[in-house]
Amino acid sequence: MSTIDPMAERTRFLYNGLTASLPISLLAGVVLAWVHWGLVSPALILGWLSLLAGATALRATQLLSFRRAERQGQGHGRVWLSRFRGGALTMGLAWAVGAGVLSQSGDTQAQFFLAFAMAGISAGVMIALATDRVSALLIVGPMLLILGLALVLPGDGLTPMAGAIVLLFLLFITLMSGRIQTSFEDNFRLRQQAESQRGVIRNNELRWRFALEGSGQGLWDWDMISGQVYYAPRWARMLGHESAELEPVLRSREERIHPDDRMRVHATLNAHLRDETSLFEAEYRMRHRDGHHVWVHDRGQVIERTSSGKPIRLIGIQEDISDRKRVEHSLHEERQLFATGPVALFIWESVDDGRVLYASENVQDLLGYTREELTSPEFNYADLIHPEDVARVLNEHHDHALSKVRQFEQSYRLRHRGGHYRWFYDITRPERDEAGRIRRIRGYLFDQTRLKETEDALLQSERQNRALLEAMPDLVLRFNSEGRYLDWHSGNTALLYAQPDRFIGKTLSQVLPDQAAWTIYEGIHSVLLHGRMRRVEYSLDIGSATHYFEARLVKLNDSEVVAVVRDVTTQKQAAERINQLAYCDALTQLPNRRLLMENIRHAMASGQRSGQHGALLFLDLDHFKALNDTYGHAVGDLLLQQVAGRLREAVREADTVARLGGDEFVVMLEDLELVEEEALQQARQVGQKILDALGQPYDLDGMEYHCTPSIGISLFHGRRLDVEELMRRADQAMYQVKKTGRNGMHVFHASTTRLLQFPTQDRH
Repeated sequence: MSTIDPMAERTRFLYNGLTASLPISLLAGVVLAWVHWGLVSPALILGWLSLLAGATALRATQLLSFRRAERQGQGHGRVWLSRFRGGALTMGLAWAVGAGVLSQSGDTQAQFFLAFAMAGISAGVMIALATDRVSALLIVGPMLLILGLALVLPGDGLTPMAGAIVLLFLLFITLMSGRIQTSFEDNFRLRQQAESQRGVIRNNELRWRFALEGSGQGLWDWDMISGQVYYAPRWARMLGHESAELEPVLRSREERIHPDDRMRVHATLNAHLRDETSLFEAEYRMRHRDGHHVWVHDRGQVIERTSSGKPIRLIGIQEDISDRKRVEHSLHEERQLFATGPVALFIWESVDDGRVLYASENVQDLLGYTREELTSPEFNYADLIHPEDVARVLNEHHDHALSKVRQFEQSYRLRHRGGHYRWFYDITRPERDEAGRIRRIRGYLFDQTRLKETEDALLQSERQNRALLEAMPDLVLRFNSEGRYLDWHSGNTALLYAQPDRFIGKTLSQVLPDQAAWTIYEGIHSVLLHGRMRRVEYSLDIGSATHYFEARLVKLNDSEVVAVVRDVTTQKQAAERINQLAYCDALTQLPNRRLLMENIRHAMASGQRSGQHGALLFLDLDHFKALNDTYGHAVGDLLLQQVAGRLREAVREADTVARLGGDEFVVMLEDLELVEEEALQQARQVGQKILDALGQPYDLDGMEYHCTPSIGISLFHGRRLDVEELMRRADQAMYQVKKTGRNGMHVFHASTTRLLQFPTQDRH
């Protein structure tokens, strides 16, 4: 039971009051100094203010020290009250000096103001420190004593009256502070008495609650007249509820009883209510808030009946017995284990005798023999053991008997009554007497026939897998999570980048180049993390050639991965060739129409996002047909190849140069300016560069030849046009150049070309 220490409470109250009183005291001193500044020597006023500030700082330090000590549990000693009183005396002396200094003003009005200011400060101090009159007098006493002397000694007419008023006011405040301190101490006593009463009540409540909660039981109280039922917190918590969640009626209990138990519980309860039994007692299941059921042991008794014997109140105590029920169930399962389970128990006398003393009930299910047949005097346990196993089993029994081990294990076959044999795993425990001699042998036999059949099937499967592995031409590697080589197999050792003795036990980064090692390691990490097959590709320089490999990574277990590696160099080269044929012009190796169309669509999408323009330059060589007709296609092809080379050199690497067929070329420019006029100016500059480059003489197998292009330009911005329309516009602009004399360029403008009709005949 806790009590209140009056001294500690008073000390805490005094120190807490400093938080407000110290700044107010310092502010009052500043105000008085300001009022008397022109009436008293400034040096004296400043000296007094410094003394007052020092006293204030001392008391603030005391406050901080007290709070630190209180946090450490050391703020309750008498020494802190003594320190407070010492600080109060220091502050009183500081104010006494101030009273002496400020009273020298010689001004009647100022002295009157000083007298009442000091009286007001004294009143505040006496009220604030009413709980400790000693501290209050240590501040007020020196201050008023000096003030009274200073005001009376000069003989001024007004000062005796002011001194009398101050003394009367001090007497009044002293009387009031006494009453405040008496009230404060009475409050202490009342609080102590209340705390003592609460302690007694709390202790009694704790004893009652400990007795009920410690027993693990929950109370329910049924008032049959009102129909109300009180459910104690422990009762509600058994079912995962709080008391406030349960409606205080009998239905809250009844509806939670398991349907299979409800009728039995009601019958037992009604028998007690009819006074047929002295006590209601039942074990049943109740539904928990989470949905599962808990077993409870419920006991109750009618504690009040009417004169006619009708029950009007019943109190019950309920206990959670789920753990006990689980133990009982486990014991029942253990008993059933040797009655119907897969484990048989044999007890036989000795290795040499072999007579069976006991066989569990389930032995007939496992071996087909009855217990009586096995325990007959003519039967020997060794007769059940397979002929190929009997010598080994008996020898191991002899060896273990001599070594005096407490338990050993064996696997062997026992004959079924039907003539076939079944595999058993035998945990044998010899029972010895005090001298260490074996009295009998206890064997727990687990039927592992199916396990052996599974092992045989696994061995067969392993042999088949090994055969398949030997027939595979691929390289098979096994890695751990660190990318370390654990094992390998290959039907083609030419696939090995290094010999096994140089990579087994090492990591990928120690064997392969960095890029290939990182690619495979990233795949290993992904497979272990997600559990899905991952396919990675990498290349290695083997000999003088570069080989491309495809590795299929499969998770083997939580820390290992199997990789099936195949050389796909031929397929890679074939795919690249097919891709080249599909997207490149065979003569010039430039992108063909198909790749050009894809690049234009990509450029349109990019421009849609960035807001930048693009341009299409449609080129047609002037008089190319005449060159072909005069010198043949071989010379014409040579010209086309040189034109392709000059076009690539005339544009940026990011731009696209394509051949549509014949002597038609297209240059696509991307990422031009945002403003249309500036973008058009860029396109014209590129067009002029192409005109200059293609206008230079060509060397066609020793023949100097001059050839000029006609260029049509069409701008595009985002996806405002489809690709076919853009190509048509550039083609129309090129045709305008053809009409006006060739060897030039023209920009498509819808207003000038919309009505033009273009012939379909050859333009060359």
